[in-house]
Amino acid sequence: MSTAQASKATPAICNEGCGEQFEVKGFDTASLPGAIEKTFFTCPHCQHEYIAFYTDPEVRQLQDKIRRIQSQLQNPQANQAVILKKIKQTQAAIKAGMDRVRAAVEGGAGG
Repeated sequence: MSTAQASKATPAICNEGCGEQFEVKGFDTASLPGAIEKTFFTCPHCQHEYIAFYTDPEVRQLQDKIRRIQSQLQNPQANQAVILKKIKQTQAAIKAGMDRVRAAVEGGAGG
């Protein structure tokens, strides 16, 4: 398990565990079978785990793609409307992929 990304602390309440308030300061990742990665945070009081999302190689590839597309927004000569449309399409594909992986992991369903 490793810290995947540092971010600003976000206030949270452990509404599925102890009910205590805490700050989410980042997310952890864990590798699961099938090259799936789970991204989550844990209540520091009761250790209840809150899963943010799951990814597989296909979803991670789409995440890399969206980062490349977003970097194109820095170019003042780029067609912003076309780039924003590509971003929206890729975001939809990422969401669908994450939903698919979550259903496979949590529901035991296949592809």
